[in-house]
Amino acid sequence: MEYVAGIDGGGTKTVAVITGTDGNVEAKATAGPVNPNVITKKELYQTLSDLVQDLRKQNKAAFEQITYFFAGISGAGNDNAVQLLSEMLAGLVPEKTRVQVEPDTVNALYSGTYGEPGIVQISGTGSITFGINANGKRDRTGGWGYLFGDEGSGYDIGRSGIIAALKAYDGRDKDTVLLEMVCNHFRIGNPYNLIQEIYASKSPKSDISPVSKLVFDAYRQHDAAAEEIIKDTVMELSCSIRTLKAKLYRPEEAVQVVLCGGVFADKAVLPKLLQEELQDDRQLTIIIPEMPPAGGSVIGALLMKNIKPDESIIQNIITTY
Repeated sequence: MEYVAGIDGGGTKTVAVITGTDGNVEAKATAGPVNPNVITKKELYQTLSDLVQDLRKQNKAAFEQITYFFAGISGAGNDNAVQLLSEMLAGLVPEKTRVQVEPDTVNALYSGTYGEPGIVQISGTGSITFGINANGKRDRTGGWGYLFGDEGSGYDIGRSGIIAALKAYDGRDKDTVLLEMVCNHFRIGNPYNLIQEIYASKSPKSDISPVSKLVFDAYRQHDAAAEEIIKDTVMELSCSIRTLKAKLYRPEEAVQVVLCGGVFADKAVLPKLLQEELQDDRQLTIIIPEMPPAGGSVIGALLMKNIKPDESIIQNIITTY
């Protein structure tokens, strides 16, 4: 049997897998970040090297038979990054292995469409809407980072939750359970201590994003401030999805929309509300993927080999991952 490999490389964690062409996972390795925009070249090479060597140690026979290697990596959105990553990986895998580097958004898309065209809405710590149409044309909306965008992300929701809490404390807006929740979360008795807690942090974005969970908790308690935040989030995400659909697809075309990221973890909240908001467009189908993004990278590798994954391959990836 021939083997393929895939990488899902993010800003905090990277997963690599080897599978047979039947989709059965033969080796899986995990490492730290590989975004070339946030770590040094030396760190990048070391992480990729450790990852590949881990795969090799787990299953040397399968590793040496890898024919296609698909790497979907955060930060691989420009030619320089793609070239750097391609050269590094080519030097780490068997000589006969063909390597293809793409942004990690492709992994996320394929985890739900299994290689077919569509749109993926990624909303984790950050957010971006990415799509590929039947002609292979790609486009995106959002993804401008937390200083200029990231609407609908965990960071955006968390930040809005903190603002609502502070406004309630000032008396500038409605009372909200988020005030007590935020104080408990940061273990502070006075909201003014948040200034030191957040502004002195090495990574304010990472500290603020987890507050999104508090907003969802408050939403389930029917807190008015939380309901308003979630409503605004739905409007932002639906606008981004509709905008990208208009860029890539004709009005009558059917489009699969994959929802990936932590803010969609509770299917009864944002996925349900987004589906209701978008129900007027009957061409859109919302998908919550069963396959992890690393599985999407395997789909990418199989497509490199001109293998269109059937139901058996898809289920093998999902069940053996």
